[in-house]
Amino acid sequence: MNQSNNLSAKYMASQVCFFGAFAAMMGYASVFLLSKGFNNSTIGILLSLISVLSVFLQPAIATFTDQHKEIEIRKIITSILIIAIIGSALLIVVPSNQVLIFALVTITFTLVTSIAPLINTLAFVFEKYGIKINYGLARGLGSVSYAVVALVLGYVVEWFNADILPVFYVIFTALSFIIINGFVVPKDAQIVEEETIEEDEQSSLSLFQFAIKYKKFVVFLLGFVCVYFAHTIINNYFIQIITPVGGTESDMGIAVFLAAMLELPTMAFYNNMSKKINGGTLIKISMILFIVKHALTYFATSMVMIYIAQVFQMGAYALFVPASVAYVNDKIAKQDIVKGQSFLTTSNTLAGIFANLVGGVLLDAIGVSQVLLIGVILTVIGAVIVILTTEQMTTA
Repeated sequence: MNQSNNLSAKYMASQVCFFGAFAAMMGYASVFLLSKGFNNSTIGILLSLISVLSVFLQPAIATFTDQHKEIEIRKIITSILIIAIIGSALLIVVPSNQVLIFALVTITFTLVTSIAPLINTLAFVFEKYGIKINYGLARGLGSVSYAVVALVLGYVVEWFNADILPVFYVIFTALSFIIINGFVVPKDAQIVEEETIEEDEQSSLSLFQFAIKYKKFVVFLLGFVCVYFAHTIINNYFIQIITPVGGTESDMGIAVFLAAMLELPTMAFYNNMSKKINGGTLIKISMILFIVKHALTYFATSMVMIYIAQVFQMGAYALFVPASVAYVNDKIAKQDIVKGQSFLTTSNTLAGIFANLVGGVLLDAIGVSQVLLIGVILTVIGAVIVILTTEQMTTA
């Protein structure tokens, strides 16, 4: 196996394990917390707190990475994973004390969420050695992992109970640690692309300076925050959303499996699509399909309609993810790319702040249907903003 194939395989495995952990944690957060006696409002507060902390932690980690080039990205990721493994293990053994559970879930889930932009960046760190990694395929396999884990856990929780979920947190975070720890530059690798950035030009922008320098990109992200509101509501409160139409935990697993599996072909073939259709246009298409998906979920009266809505995941979220990562690498200066990827991921977590906090309270106050309607309205507003601020990309 040559260097490129070996590193590609490792990167794909890292995406598989990371999204396995993410599915077990965030995908089943409501299920786990409901089993521990938390109500929707408290769950919303907890999940929004995770989002708030991630909003600050992600760019902070990115800034630290930019300013400490001597520390490898993989070492930063694995250090964070060690803490997440310990937190996950403690959730297995702690008594049913809501204060302890609240604290451990907040710390562990925040840390795992916060390393997402660094894992994205790993796909591009070897380009100067002439080693290309297919990010779209790797991210697509991550979605497959999310799908399979979500499906399996739906049945596992029904067969046993939600107490088993932290065991899966430990398994997937430990596997992620092992794989990413081995993601290193081959000893015989030669630099084929000389670094052209002067030392004093290395990224030292503050978060505010970055936002000023890339104003249009920040507005683009604010638009996606609106779109991602409904997406987060559906993902994090899925069991509450499908219960009124007769859905169960296993139905939830099937629905999540369907959506995530359909992400694979889109993400795997994104590179080919982007050679025929400009990446900026693909982002605009994804916005339209987000509207369709969220509207269908709002109008759903049965699990069949929920399944149909989930099919549109392949043209909405699955298309936006690789296109947006490529968009950052096309529109953001090389010395600011890590911070740009962090801003991209932070926009997702910013949406999570509003969706989790407001969503949990509104679910208790006005019900599922009205919350989904609000999500559709915000999706339309956000999609228009994204479409108006998206520029055509100069590279495939």
